[in-house]
Amino acid sequence: LVRVESFKHPDSGNTAREATEIQNIQIGDGDVCRNLVIPLYMIFPRLFTCPTMLTDNFKVEFEVNLIVVFGDGYMVTENFPIVLYRGR
Repeated sequence: LVRVESFKHPDSGNTAREATEIQNIQIGDGDVCRNLVIPLYMIFPRLFTCPTMLTDNFKVEFEVNLIVVFGDGYMVTENFPIVLYRGR
């Protein structure tokens, strides 16, 4: 889980983006069975997460980064943006 904070400078219009890793979970190791469905469950830490917030000059967004490292060291990365809501 990654928190992405973006700040837009009001005069220049430039955007500064900072990504912070919040949580990291390893779900497989070694020779993982082919065609095996592996469910992913995460409980987000309350101190480091909040609802997604989007304003004109400031954004707090979250994404899940899936990283697969093969035995020969080859790595594949995919980022999935997610929206967090506050429950009632």
